[in-house]
Amino acid sequence: MITPKDGARFDAGQPIAIAISAAASAGVARIELSLDGVVVAEEKRGEHPPAFTARFAYRPNRQGLLTFQAVAVDAQGRRSAPVAFRVLYGALPTPTPNLAVVTTIVVGERGCRQAAVFVQDVTVPDGTVIRPGATFTKTWRMRNVSTCDWGLGYALVHESDAPLGLVSRVSVSPTPSNGVVDISVPMRAPEQPGVYTSTWRLQDPQGQWFGNRVFVVIRVP
Repeated sequence: MITPKDGARFDAGQPIAIAISAAASAGVARIELSLDGVVVAEEKRGEHPPAFTARFAYRPNRQGLLTFQAVAVDAQGRRSAPVAFRVLYGALPTPTPNLAVVTTIVVGERGCRQAAVFVQDVTVPDGTVIRPGATFTKTWRMRNVSTCDWGLGYALVHESDAPLGLVSRVSVSPTPSNGVVDISVPMRAPEQPGVYTSTWRLQDPQGQWFGNRVFVVIRVP
């Protein structure tokens, strides 16, 4: 269990209170908190209890949409599958050339600087338990931070990891510059137990990838 919830918002300068609970039959040795793939905090328990909750008060040194990952390590050194969650810290940057630090920008037709940022998971938060073979709908909310509107021909396309989608691409509704849009993909959980991630990304009408990647992480018992 992790708090805050995926998609939570915090004011700039405010420490983010993070609680991560883990359990392991061999005992939990430590819990790690990572930001952008770098461990920024950890809590260890020498007695290796079967379960404990690590609590961190972390103050990021930048604003924007931050992607954290939590990992538990048991007494035998085995690492759990990472569980990701996103936090909006302060404000998203305005669509300027500096936006490249947050999202990939490509130049489209008529010189449009195309970019998109993830806003929140509308359905199926990361780590949701889905029974084997069950169908579900994953919906992401994204913001068009391009210098032009998105018209016909824009799509969200499966890019990598598990092909959970019942389709490999879905059309994106026309969205004005600085507008938000919800994008839904019908999916099916695998039959085998495990943790599965599916990564998706936007394409323009010319097939160019751009913007933040979005992903769904599910657990099949």
